[in-house]
Amino acid sequence: MSEARNIRIPERSASGLGLVRRSVWGYMALMCLAQLTAALIFFQDSRVLVYLGFAFPWSLLVGYLLAANVHLLYTPEGRPLAKLNLATRVTLVRVLAIPLVFILILDGRLETAAWVFLVAALTDWLDGFLARRMNEVTQLGRMVDPSIDAVICFFTFAALFASKHVPLWLMILVTLRYAILLGGAISLKAALGHLPMRATFMGRLFYFIQYGFLFFYLVLSGNMPKLPFLSALALVQLVVSGQLLGLGTSLYKEHRS
Repeated sequence: MSEARNIRIPERSASGLGLVRRSVWGYMALMCLAQLTAALIFFQDSRVLVYLGFAFPWSLLVGYLLAANVHLLYTPEGRPLAKLNLATRVTLVRVLAIPLVFILILDGRLETAAWVFLVAALTDWLDGFLARRMNEVTQLGRMVDPSIDAVICFFTFAALFASKHVPLWLMILVTLRYAILLGGAISLKAALGHLPMRATFMGRLFYFIQYGFLFFYLVLSGNMPKLPFLSALALVQLVVSGQLLGLGTSLYKEHRS
């Protein structure tokens, strides 16, 4: 959020940061157990190892990035949290969904992938509700939530492309959109010395639309004309790319002045 610039980041002792990091790694250990359970439920034979070979390293990477940024676990009022809050824990459920959806699509089980994807999409609403209800909207959560949204959607498109369910031209548009997102974030950080963030109605709306299109595309893929859905997904990528460019320009002008 843009107002985070005016908040003094709370200082914590080394022991305080250590407690928060332990809560992060403890939760990520539970996520690994959940992934092991998912492997046994959804896969058989060598596919279990394929899934876990993707899921465990991904969880370790996410855990490392979270542990390195626990100093951002504070509210807009500057109140530091002593452990990973419930809203962020719910957000991280999508960490489990990313490799699971990816491997299910590659395995040709699109309908199963669709329902896992839907559960992940619902956590996107639930984490925001919990954060507001418990007055624990944190700077860390503001960064993690949209990042995981972007990653799960990109990996879903990548799996669909790898399994020949979407064409190259659509994957190029998707990649362009996320390149603009990543490049814009790096450019703003370099130019301003910090990364301003702002949730917008249009941003939320487009993610809601994209989640919906991807879900229905997965669940109906064998019984639907593909061109209308592909065209709609392409239009979303183009519109969001334009919206990201406009938002980045606005944030730069606002924080540069």
